Amino acid sequence: MIFLGGNGHCAARLAAARVVLTGSDVDLADIAYPGVEGRPRATDIETFLGSVAGEVAAAATGEGRRVVYATGIGGLVALCLRARGQVAEVPLILQAPVLWGLERRFMPRLMRLGLAQTAVSRVFASNLFQRHFVRRHFMRPSSRKMRAAFFEGYANCAALPDLFAWFTPTLLRQLEEELAARPAALQGVTIWWGGRDRVVTPRELRWTEDALDTKWPVSFFPGWGHYPMIDEPEAWVRAVDRHSARA
Repeated sequence: MIFLGGNGHCAARLAAARVVLTGSDVDLADIAYPGVEGRPRATDIETFLGSVAGEVAAAATGEGRRVVYATGIGGLVALCLRARGQVAEVPLILQAPVLWGLERRFMPRLMRLGLAQTAVSRVFASNLFQRHFVRRHFMRPSSRKMRAAFFEGYANCAALPDLFAWFTPTLLRQLEEELAARPAALQGVTIWWGGRDRVVTPRELRWTEDALDTKWPVSFFPGWGHYPMIDEPEAWVRAVDRHSARA
């Protein structure tokens, strides 16, 4: 499983899933983004995507089934790679992806302002906000250690302003052209959505399918929120394994 995380991603989000996978023949490759978890930032989007593409290519080698799993902004990263002719042959699961909604929602526009980025960092560091976020977006109680690591991921995400600065309507127009020229890049894509996801809504999918003139199969998981790998690692691993076996 090649995992492309969302904004503020940290390895701790997959810790419980790795425990579930202990002793199995499934390899979970958590792709390291530049500027995340204390790593140096990329100078531009091409350098960023080049680094990610190299890690994905390395993880995609070898025998056996493979699947790319992308969540949040990782969904847009995955489509950028496919638009460049990479991993188009590997089944792609987009779970609650952040895609063409970037040009419609207020938050992404706000985050392109320097002061807004500073404010958001401070908000995520607030104990009051963290307690509210956990109650609203985590479906099950998590350990204090897990919660601390989760929010530390945002604190150590130097790439956060870069991702908002790079993933703009201009990039979306470019992607529309590139993907139209590579229709195969839009095949083998499945959408997953948690029925209790309050972070990203399915409107994101409608806007994206309209922009790309495509239609992807959708699976809804009624009990899932935005972080099934944290809330329900056993069920999440089983679902990914079943899907990759059918792909």
